[in-house]
Amino acid sequence: MDSYFEKGIKLTGTLWVRGNVHFDADIEGQVYSSDHFIVGQSGHVKGDIRSVNFSNMGEVIGNIFTENKVALLKDSKLTGDISTCHLVIDEGSNFEGRCKMIDAPPEVKAEEPAKSSKKSSAKPKIQTGTTDQSQSSGSWLKKISMFGVAGLVLTGIFVFPKYSETGLEEQVEAGYRLIRENRYGDAEAEFKKALEQTRNDPQVYAGLGEVFLNKKRYNEAVSQFKLSIELKPSNSGYRVKLATAYHAQGQLKEAESSYRSAIETGPQNAEAYYLFGTFMEEKGDQSEAISSYRKATELKSGFYQARQALGQLLVKEGKAGEAAQEITLALKHDEDNPSLHLTLGKLLLELNKGDEAAPHLKKAAELLPQDFQARIKLADWYLEKGMLDQSLESYKLAASLEPKNAEVQARLGKIYHDKERPSNALAAYGKAVQLNPNDAESQYQYGKLLVAKKQYKKARTVLEKALSLRKNHSSTYYELGRALLEEGVLSEAEKKLSQAVKMEGENINYLLAFTDAQVERKKYDGALKSVLKAVRLEPENSKVIFAVCNVYRKKGYYTVAIGHCEKALDLNTKNPKINNRLAWLYAKKRVNVDRGMELIQRTLKEYPNRPGYIDTLSELYYVQGKIDEAVENIRVAIKIKPDEAYYKKQLWKFKNVAPKNLVPPVEKKES
Repeated sequence: MDSYFEKGIKLTGTLWVRGNVHFDADIEGQVYSSDHFIVGQSGHVKGDIRSVNFSNMGEVIGNIFTENKVALLKDSKLTGDISTCHLVIDEGSNFEGRCKMIDAPPEVKAEEPAKSSKKSSAKPKIQTGTTDQSQSSGSWLKKISMFGVAGLVLTGIFVFPKYSETGLEEQVEAGYRLIRENRYGDAEAEFKKALEQTRNDPQVYAGLGEVFLNKKRYNEAVSQFKLSIELKPSNSGYRVKLATAYHAQGQLKEAESSYRSAIETGPQNAEAYYLFGTFMEEKGDQSEAISSYRKATELKSGFYQARQALGQLLVKEGKAGEAAQEITLALKHDEDNPSLHLTLGKLLLELNKGDEAAPHLKKAAELLPQDFQARIKLADWYLEKGMLDQSLESYKLAASLEPKNAEVQARLGKIYHDKERPSNALAAYGKAVQLNPNDAESQYQYGKLLVAKKQYKKARTVLEKALSLRKNHSSTYYELGRALLEEGVLSEAEKKLSQAVKMEGENINYLLAFTDAQVERKKYDGALKSVLKAVRLEPENSKVIFAVCNVYRKKGYYTVAIGHCEKALDLNTKNPKINNRLAWLYAKKRVNVDRGMELIQRTLKEYPNRPGYIDTLSELYYVQGKIDEAVENIRVAIKIKPDEAYYKKQLWKFKNVAPKNLVPPVEKKES
């Protein structure tokens, strides 16, 4: 624009302007323009307007006289008559008046007498870039005469035509080059220089439209693209750009209309079909989008962007097979495109064709080592195949690319857990919950690892958070119940474990943990009921049978307990807890003491520093009357665990209470 009148300015009187004028002000009076007078959306004119070209986006009360063209744009209002050669009225404009179409430009009396009224009989045309727009010299010379330089310009046209054309082309090319370099301010300056040479080159207006579009000055972009279309209606690309500007403004109806107009104008324009497809996909019309993408690929088989978009949309439609075919075709035309390889790799994974997907995922990672998605998908595939080392390395690289990605840290935690590296898993899940505290699964896994590490207090806090995020997760109730049980919060532990059992009544681990909680609360009958249910589910499970033994032990039914412990030992001969418990029961019942000694000595050989096992050995010595050996061993247990009051009571008993019903001493076997 040569001149711009901003909103808020109020004028009264006659306005004379030269060049391209954008008017957003208010005026009451006549307007005379030597070129193109544009009333903007905020513009108000009360009076007649005389111009070469006139465009209205605002409100005018008065008559319009133009030498060339009148354009009444959407939402504009005109109350008055029109006299013009060409008239364009957009849908949505309001025109109340009469229109007189004239065959030739009317005579316009210049404000000052022309220095030379002589007219050349020749009708030169100005060729601008690739445009085919021409203008007769008559009207063009009238505009020039208003500036009093007709003779000079005529000389320029006839003597130096190539110089003017070449300079214009260079300016236009420079403008578009600057756009490609994102130097929009410089590009705008170049195109405005070009406008000083001609007002009839659509490329110049389209270039300015592109500048304004990138600057997010959408109203001005729309105006410029409309001007380019007026000068060259057959160019579908200008209509596509206009649609893009409308879309950016949020005027979806106008955008769709412009896209359809572009396709109608240029039915062989693959780009128009592709962009219309993206527009319709965003709008939610997937069927129309697919149709447009397909048309784009038919017109241009190597249009990989269209094939990729089509493929991704077909996936949403549940047509992964067709989608993979489209991406495969796209790769034939752009085999080193990492995005295509990644997309195809993802599709093949969805089709359970991991072996076919792997080369594409590897290629994507090779072409673009810093591509996070490629690394993640490749790592996922390795993980699925059980290739933990390769998966771990790929996830590590992904973590280096996005160190604050909670999902990556969670996956690292899973791999470390699967590789039986709990400390690394704990650290990874710890980072995951710091980055995303609302990830219930990561909170659960983190809490579970803390329980395994016997960090019960911290585990309790983490698992309570996990449960607040996911209230229907039985495993979280179970792990939280275990942590509470170890902390001695017995009532809450029982409640949480009871809830886990309600949700999964046939889960052996839940039943056994619930049994332990009931035993700790001295609810032995309830505990027996729970554990016997587990027996019915898995009668040959040594853990279950051993749990029955412990419940009967707590109830004081040692003989019944011995029977279950012996069965548990038959099922699992190397379990140190079963060996120890059975040896202890033998001591308490004064039966099979020799076997008890054998069991506990075998166990202590493997676990020499377990005070509980040493206590059992002391008890066995005591019932045999071997007080010195009993005292000696219980002192070892006290030394290992000096704060345990039970062992001190045992020492007092051994020293002060004579054993009853002594059993024959077991002869020491030679090793």
